[in-house]
Amino acid sequence: MKSVFLFTLFSLLGCSSSGTVSSNQVLDNVYISSGVEQFFLTDIPYWANFSIAGRCMRKTPIRYMNFENINKSYDLKYNQILHLQHMLNKKLFAYKTSTGQNSLSPKDISYIFHNVYQQVLGESYEFISPKFKNVSVVWVDPLLNDKKKLKRILNRSDVLNGHPVLLSHCLSTYELEELSQSLNLESLGVKYLPAEFSTIYGEKVQKNPFFSFNISSLLQDKNITVFGTEETKELTGNYKFIKIK
Repeated sequence: MKSVFLFTLFSLLGCSSSGTVSSNQVLDNVYISSGVEQFFLTDIPYWANFSIAGRCMRKTPIRYMNFENINKSYDLKYNQILHLQHMLNKKLFAYKTSTGQNSLSPKDISYIFHNVYQQVLGESYEFISPKFKNVSVVWVDPLLNDKKKLKRILNRSDVLNGHPVLLSHCLSTYELEELSQSLNLESLGVKYLPAEFSTIYGEKVQKNPFFSFNISSLLQDKNITVFGTEETKELTGNYKFIKIK
């Protein structure tokens, strides 16, 4: 399992073996050793990037945050760190896509992290909670192989009694957006709770033995109804569950 520390070490070894170290390479190492690396958990290899609840492999890698270290350094609230992790992953993915790079330099990661941190301080979040009091969260993972059924469920009257939100333990923001477009759901004004919001940390910023998804922290002061094929301990918070068949 690779970590940011190993990445930095291998970069240094690679530079030293050539006999010369460019100023840009030195600058990159300064950026990564300036403290940003402590805010990331060890990278999960692709083969282990699996959701037990969703019973699926995640195609998009996620950079999971160390909530404990971020909380100690910046005194951010739990839901703020959730938004930080979500927004950081979105920007990292967008930057990789725009530049065609498979990996980013430590300097780029540091810059993006601090840029997102400033947005979080200003409460300028990518995910904006619906204005409606009632929210209908549809857990899409068990239905990904039956999109006709998923679309039918999203048009049920009891689901439309609240603002529809698509939740996934497996799909990234961009993958949920693509799913919504394929089902022509834009007219419903659906919102997305993607896998980037999952974490091993509970609301008290303490580690759990599994990844969970706290929807109450993201949908604060809402009446939340979750529609899914089965309940799971990986979905936490205060909500009413309705089983769909």
